[in-house]
Amino acid sequence: MHDKYFNISVIGDVQDIGFRKFIESTANSYHVTGYVFNDPNGSVKMLCAGQVELLNTFFDAVQTRPPQGTNIEQFIKTEIPIPEFIDLNIPNQFLKLGTDELADIGRKLDTGIDLLKTLPQVEESVSALPEIKTGIDTLNSKFDDFRTDQREHNKRMDEHNKRMDEHNKRMDEHNKRMEEQNKQLTHILQKLVE
Repeated sequence: MHDKYFNISVIGDVQDIGFRKFIESTANSYHVTGYVFNDPNGSVKMLCAGQVELLNTFFDAVQTRPPQGTNIEQFIKTEIPIPEFIDLNIPNQFLKLGTDELADIGRKLDTGIDLLKTLPQVEESVSALPEIKTGIDTLNSKFDDFRTDQREHNKRMDEHNKRMDEHNKRMDEHNKRMEEQNKQLTHILQKLVE
């Protein structure tokens, strides 16, 4: 059982900037359990449980050391009085819940596109895309030519290897005959010596 349970609402610019991941890792470093999720109203919600000192340290860290780009307008903390006989089945580790519905994903993509439009180099990059595509097509064509040349080379090497195998077989047969002849010569020489 945990000492205290809290519902938290964080209101402000707190979505689409890695705030939930920051909360998850911070909570786990302070041994606070629970979960965090994006609310459709633009806030971030948490259910937290743990020892009072660790919870207070965690809450302070969330408010004073959030990721860059975070703007916390309100941090609403509500204690939940839980009787001892009730188990909320809070996970052992603090978790970031994925609550992104299709509309939320679309909103995030729109935000990302708007951000990209504000960067001056993006327009230059976009205008360079046809040149990049032409370059890639040229490289692909050269690579296809290289692959064709490599296949032909591999065929020639296969034929060469077959010829070498035949040659090696003939050499083995020749060596066997030479061994037989050497044995016969040795035998003749031994007879002459006697």
